[in-house]
Amino acid sequence: MGHTARLLASAQTGSQDDVTSADKLLAIDRCPRSAFWGQSWEAPALHPNEVLRRAVDAGLLTDEEDPGQLAGDTVMTFAAERTLDIEGSQYTCAIHNAALADIIVTAIRSSGPSWARPADLGIGTLTWESSSFLDPSGVRLHRVLLADRWSEDRFRSEMHSWKGLGEISVYGMPQTLHVVLIGQRRDGRHYSPWSKAWLHPRTRCLRIKKRTGEFDGSKWIECWRETADISRDHWLDQMKEDHVMHDVFFEKDISVPDPAIVSKIRHLSEKKLRQLAEATAIPDPNPSVCDWPTKCQFTNVCWQFRPEPTERDGFLRL
Repeated sequence: MGHTARLLASAQTGSQDDVTSADKLLAIDRCPRSAFWGQSWEAPALHPNEVLRRAVDAGLLTDEEDPGQLAGDTVMTFAAERTLDIEGSQYTCAIHNAALADIIVTAIRSSGPSWARPADLGIGTLTWESSSFLDPSGVRLHRVLLADRWSEDRFRSEMHSWKGLGEISVYGMPQTLHVVLIGQRRDGRHYSPWSKAWLHPRTRCLRIKKRTGEFDGSKWIECWRETADISRDHWLDQMKEDHVMHDVFFEKDISVPDPAIVSKIRHLSEKKLRQLAEATAIPDPNPSVCDWPTKCQFTNVCWQFRPEPTERDGFLRL
């Protein structure tokens, strides 16, 4: 089965391949009940940010000629087969995120080859399934972070997360974090230079960033990537010309900590993953995190005090 066919099958039925070891540990930290159910079930509707993340990963991993197009198609496949967990227009959100996935993957990969995952590694009696990418040199990890905003607090959080410190400690390699700032989402759209720009009403000249005095007295037209008749390459070139690319796309390096810390993180990873794998009783709920930082996929089941998700409710068995 080809890569695109596997994506279609995954969109229809759900796939345990989408749940990495770091994802499991993040779920445990947020709510053990969600992590417990997440081993076997996935909600039919996916949060748009999760769909965007999966689509970008698919575009980076594919060996197809146009990886950006593949990423955009992946968003539309998920939206059609699974639907998006949002209020408002499904179509508006889907085509917006498809265009966003397309341009992000194109910017990251440029004309380079497909990316690859590092091989799974054993930690104790378990296997670590990586969410990172492996540098062609074989001695550095890479991770793409899609975020609405950036700060030093966010950087510390990402360094200490299981996708940062966890992956680094398991593989003993430093990690390059590729930060892509997509802006806040309102009404199904992300407000950032990746998605929004302006057109001159007469010359149709594109501007990503307003220049001093240029907009005075002219009614420039707001335009969006998904609806504007502007090529992807022209949009990216204009982002560079208007000096906004470095504001929304940059890298941060995370080094390998002291060996003592690495050892402790590896043991903690194994302990938490083993406890999850061996759990038989359903953990207690954590109501305070049901809707933060995003709505949990099992919120409705949990708040109805039901024993578990079911296929009758539309949940997909992994």
